[in-house]
Amino acid sequence: MTSVASRALLGRAVASVLALFLVVGLTAAPAAAAGYTLTASGTSTTTASVAKTLSVVYKYNGVARPNARVSLQKRSGGSWVRVRSVTTGSTGKATTSVNPSVTTKYRFKTTRATSTTVTVTVVPGSWSIAGSGNGHGVGMSQYGAYQMARTGSTASDILRYYYPGATVSTANNPWTSIDVQVLGRYGDPATTTLGLSAGSWRLLDGGETQLATGTSARRISIARTTAGVTARITENGTVVQTIGARPTLYMEWTGTDYWAGTPGTVTVSGAQGAYRHGRLRITSPNTRPNVVNQVVINDEYLYGIDEMASLWGTSAYGGAAALQAQAIVARNYAILDKTEGLKASCDCHLYDDTSSQNYTGWKKEGGEAGATWRAAVDTTRQDGASTVSIVRNASDGIAETPYFASSGRGGTSSGTANNQDAFGTAAQSHLRHVADPYSARAPSNPNTSWTGTLTQKKAKSVFQLSWVKSVKVTARYSSGQIKTMQAVSTQGTTRTLTKTAEGWRTTLGFRGSWADTVTARK
Repeated sequence: MTSVASRALLGRAVASVLALFLVVGLTAAPAAAAGYTLTASGTSTTTASVAKTLSVVYKYNGVARPNARVSLQKRSGGSWVRVRSVTTGSTGKATTSVNPSVTTKYRFKTTRATSTTVTVTVVPGSWSIAGSGNGHGVGMSQYGAYQMARTGSTASDILRYYYPGATVSTANNPWTSIDVQVLGRYGDPATTTLGLSAGSWRLLDGGETQLATGTSARRISIARTTAGVTARITENGTVVQTIGARPTLYMEWTGTDYWAGTPGTVTVSGAQGAYRHGRLRITSPNTRPNVVNQVVINDEYLYGIDEMASLWGTSAYGGAAALQAQAIVARNYAILDKTEGLKASCDCHLYDDTSSQNYTGWKKEGGEAGATWRAAVDTTRQDGASTVSIVRNASDGIAETPYFASSGRGGTSSGTANNQDAFGTAAQSHLRHVADPYSARAPSNPNTSWTGTLTQKKAKSVFQLSWVKSVKVTARYSSGQIKTMQAVSTQGTTRTLTKTAEGWRTTLGFRGSWADTVTARK
């Protein structure tokens, strides 16, 4: 039996050993973890819809640790939460993909080491911009004109409203022609084929000497060389005549002012319209055949203007006065371009698209309710007095009469635009902002609301920022169109841009620049 003293001595000895063991254990853990490192990478910015790859390299004393299990954790609710485990490869490296919906911190961890924190910053993938209206916003709103006509306004009423201070007057009708380019713009085909629906055609050179003639059975293929334009006449797929390069060719056909006989309609492959009136002038000022329809302004040209629905003028729709107003402003537009002379770029006075006015020729005149549109044009021409209806500005000159589809609303403002706000041009008194409640009331107006999307990629380009965290409209013109937008980057850099209303419309690619709310999307 052990004495009490012996037991006390043994107890002290055991306690000393135990204490020594504990001391050794406490110092052994750091010794075991020493030399182990986890190096994380992948800190970046992304959108919620795009995954981001995170990487980690696991080493011991600089030597890769293959086939090791490493835990990926994320910071959530004030603590670290396990996401998944990854296994290192032969180089000690492991990768994994994360797709957080909000900015999130991540780290990698083993029992022996913990990596530094990496942050994946999440920015909006796009912004949804609630807008309305369509077009540049200056002058006459076509849907507004339609609604005014439906409620009893005359063409003069409409024009005086949308061009405040201007007067509706008359001018002499000289029955002059105008040259409208129907083919030859950038992107148009390098060759074209002309065909006639009925009657006969003839091909003339620049001196108007006849080079060839034919009927609807024959087709004229036009190409360009450095010496001018060439023609190849075919019938049933067989070439029957070839005409060498000429600086200018004219095509005339029966049923026109140039040649009496059976009316026919000419088609030009690659062009948007078809042509019953006038004649075609073919040149080559650029790298492709340039085809111009020469037509009389005050009837033949205006008959082919496809800028307003002809049906609006029928009794069922009640918008005849709107069509008349449209014919008058289209005439003003044409007269001013005729006065400026031929454009060197197209050897024409006007383009056939919205760079000037949308002209489709017989497709408009002979299309649905074409007779209604033609009647509206005729109403604005006083043949007995040899005059036509026009809009005059405050100086009694031919007024500039831009027009567009529909006004919209932005913030608390709405209506048409001051020309200087939309285009950056010198202010004109008859092209100033007016309230436009009529556009929104016009039946079946598809422009009363729409949603545009500004992508992260586009925002980065527009504001010249690496990543955009937020976007907002900070100022609007009196019309409600965007004047100033502001963007903030993930680093806190603020960029503020001011543009014309039309500048914002083209920059953003929206149908109009009346913008209301801007909402971030993932």
